[in-house]
Amino acid sequence: MGQSITSVVDMVSLAGDLPRAAKQAGAPELAEKIQRSAAELEKTALARVSQAGPGIGALLDTFA
Repeated sequence: MGQSITSVVDMVSLAGDLPRAAKQAGAPELAEKIQRSAAELEKTALARVSQAGPGIGALLDTFA
């Protein structure tokens, strides 16, 4: 992958890309690790948005 994560937008984007990578992973253990990483990255991104603007976080929670 080799991407730098420099913003919340990058975090959300990569979190969306990781499940596709998990589907292509050969080993089930690797796919599970990638899925967990995607979930954690998305959770962290949403937490950062919530800290920056609680109203934005509440709005995003309605979509999740």
